[in-house]
Amino acid sequence: MIRMAVPEDAAGCLSIYNWYIENSDATFETELLSEEEFRARIMNITESYPWIVYEEDGVIRGYAYLSAFNPRQAYRWTCDLAVYTDREMRGRGIGSLLISAMIRLAYQDGYYRMVSLITRGNTASERIHEKFGFQKCGVLEKTGYKSGKWLDVSFYMLKLREGTPGTITNEEIRQV
Repeated sequence: MIRMAVPEDAAGCLSIYNWYIENSDATFETELLSEEEFRARIMNITESYPWIVYEEDGVIRGYAYLSAFNPRQAYRWTCDLAVYTDREMRGRGIGSLLISAMIRLAYQDGYYRMVSLITRGNTASERIHEKFGFQKCGVLEKTGYKSGKWLDVSFYMLKLREGTPGTITNEEIRQV
């Protein structure tokens, strides 16, 4: 089941995330986080953005959240998506469920664009984003250094709606 995250979900989410810090290039963080640090992260993000978890039999198997793409005011119509699933649960559709839910939440919250930064070569993440209509917009070469190598970052973007902020289109009226 998918539900909104609460600070008490920190340990479950952290067990997923710390694995990625230690064993992959999916995140550019290099130091493991404590449960207190992660709880603070959840609390900080959920003040302004949605954070959801996928829970199965009382165990968090994945999570996703939105955050600011850039703190400058003109970017307020664009959100940044992050998605992480339990490594043992990959290929079971959890990532798709989380991304689908986040797209709906972002749309409901009035965003026009959703951005996701993906380490180049993370083909599973690239494919799932493309499945949902994200388009690769560019690559920042050798932007991060982790595990003894330079890493490139690809920018993926999803157009959630068109038009001018503050207006509503006929298509949006029909969806209400």
